[in-house]
Amino acid sequence: MYDLFEKFAHRYDLHTPPDHYKHDHAFVLERASAVARGGRLFDVGCGTGAFLEKALAAGFDASGADSAPGMVEVAAARLGPGRVRIERMQELAEQHVYDVVCALSWTIHYAADAAELRDIVGRCATALRPGGLLLLQAANAALMTGAVRVDREPGPKGEPDDTLFIHRFRPLGDVEQGVEADYVYASQALGELLTERHHLRFCDPEVVAETMRRAGLFQVEVVDPKSLSPFVAGRC
Repeated sequence: MYDLFEKFAHRYDLHTPPDHYKHDHAFVLERASAVARGGRLFDVGCGTGAFLEKALAAGFDASGADSAPGMVEVAAARLGPGRVRIERMQELAEQHVYDVVCALSWTIHYAADAAELRDIVGRCATALRPGGLLLLQAANAALMTGAVRVDREPGPKGEPDDTLFIHRFRPLGDVEQGVEADYVYASQALGELLTERHHLRFCDPEVVAETMRRAGLFQVEVVDPKSLSPFVAGRC
């Protein structure tokens, strides 16, 4: 388990505030509303529950799961009981339950290999009701330059530029379309520092789209394919 998602889960909204993803969240809610406004929505890898909070406010019967107990603890405090559970995406076993299933922020790229990616996408598809929508946010390694990016955020008491989140995405050029993701989190006010490297796999939206087609989904499309982090959408 990565410390960024577990040991520092209670700090996650400091270095990646929910507003960072407001456009992604708005897109998912728009697409979800077109399929089943007020329907059942499930977020795979829900993190701190920032998106689920918006989905509930939009009228969806929204729930989710995350493999990191720390993330689930934060999400449960935000959303209340019964909305989130500890579960790996490799363990999703519900059948024909949800109108919309989504996985944001490159969650699917933590699959161990191609077989596991196919299994995860198949599980997500099986969890959908007929006509349901699957939305996966993919990484696009072809557009990654290895540039270092620095986000500066207020500290826990509003201290200006206290919290830093430094990140770099470097494509490996291997057969798995692998990416090394380097993350540094630092808070002066809290005296905290984390340095961590994540290995992401199959960071190609076309690979994700083809995996969805093989899982039996149709009308599969890559939305905004020139984006560093496009969505791949498919119907069950």
